[in-house]
Amino acid sequence: MIGLSWDFFAPTPGGAMLGVAVILTFGAYAAFWFAERLSAPRRPEVVGSSGALRSESPAVVNVLLNDATLTAEGMRATMIDLAARGWLRILPPEDDDEVSRVRPAATALDGDSLLPHERLVLQHTLARFTTDRAIPARHLAVDISGQWWARFRRLVYAEGRRAGLLTRRWTPLIVAGPAAVAFFALLAWNAGRDGGQPEVAVVDSLERRLVALSVLVALVVLVARIVLRIVRGEVTLTDAGVAAAGRWLAVRTKLVEAGLGPMAPSSNDIGDRRLGYATALCLADGAAVELPLAREDHHLVWSSVGGTGRLVRVRYPWRPGYGLHPAVALGGGLAAFLIGLRLRRFFSDVAREQAWDSLYERFSQQDWLIGDVATGITAITLIPILFGLWTALAGAADMFNTVDRTGVVIRTRRPAEISPLPRPVIRRIEGDRYSLYVAIDDGRSEVVTAWRATERTAMPEDVDAVVRATPILGYVRKATPIGHVLPD
Repeated sequence: MIGLSWDFFAPTPGGAMLGVAVILTFGAYAAFWFAERLSAPRRPEVVGSSGALRSESPAVVNVLLNDATLTAEGMRATMIDLAARGWLRILPPEDDDEVSRVRPAATALDGDSLLPHERLVLQHTLARFTTDRAIPARHLAVDISGQWWARFRRLVYAEGRRAGLLTRRWTPLIVAGPAAVAFFALLAWNAGRDGGQPEVAVVDSLERRLVALSVLVALVVLVARIVLRIVRGEVTLTDAGVAAAGRWLAVRTKLVEAGLGPMAPSSNDIGDRRLGYATALCLADGAAVELPLAREDHHLVWSSVGGTGRLVRVRYPWRPGYGLHPAVALGGGLAAFLIGLRLRRFFSDVAREQAWDSLYERFSQQDWLIGDVATGITAITLIPILFGLWTALAGAADMFNTVDRTGVVIRTRRPAEISPLPRPVIRRIEGDRYSLYVAIDDGRSEVVTAWRATERTAMPEDVDAVVRATPILGYVRKATPIGHVLPD
């Protein structure tokens, strides 16, 4: 296998076809970006002013008003709705505990039937009810990334499709464009693998090889993203779903006026389903406290900044140097860049047998191994060169550049919670350094980019604050909660 792999990558890439592969790779990503925008769920507008509850289940309503995404409130709303219909009982907390207790009940109305996703939640509760005593709600908590949640989400999406409100987002027609361009890019890459170039030493063609390898990795990542989108079964709103979401926005306005936000689920009356729908519409803060079943979505949050509720999408940048002080980024980036250049020059000379002659003389029978190791280290040195150059340029650009934002802290997340890397890896990278992503909504955009705060500038959620940060590195220079004066 190693021999076959080496035979595949051994030819020197180059020629016009490699350039065509690079262009087609950019085209494939552009087509994928366009397909994502074309199939993205439409944001509804308020339709009508009636406050009557509609027939959709709370979980489906949660999907309709959250960009066709099921959030933690969808499951919480389902449990509250089951209690309102008599299938469960939600009891007040015991002693000093703030978490509600849950137990099965047998007071459901005759003729009331459960949908598949509602039956799954009820069975989940029954499976953990092993005594006559009500169990704390925390015992019902499920991991949002676990198999149970994936099954629950699949059943909710299926119910939305059955009602004609949701449809598959990634259809063959949508996928065809980026998939076709990626396919031709792979053909061009394979044609340029030899490129008709004369035999060149690896160390002398390292840049071309790295470009070819980067193109191949980018295409594999793109294909994996397309397959993942299809396998996850993502959905989008139909025309009927957009209309229904608009009417639910009108219902949301009525529920806000009813003051259901701080209401505790344990105080809800049987037959009153408003709290369940208020939870699905991300209005019930009291329900989130008493029923901590799953954590809120990292990327979607309803914000009241501006006077009316609106859905905001939060982005957490994960690029080199993000969160560093500009001076540190500039100095560290320059140091990494210069050290990388020096190491690259030295090890490339070693690979060409133009340096470290004593090592070659001492191990003359292993000169090929020394050359291969030196070539590999030469390739690795490109990492600090590129990352250092980017970090230094970003630090220089942010040195005297700041952005002021006055608004509400709508999300705070630790890097390990939202990083695409495995948690053990990101924890080792972060070490003991305290860092917190802070998203500030000032009401100007539906997309908010989170900045990285240190222990000195970190703030909790739902706090009004004035924040000053750098635009590229996202370093929070100063954060002051409104109503407080903090010393510099």
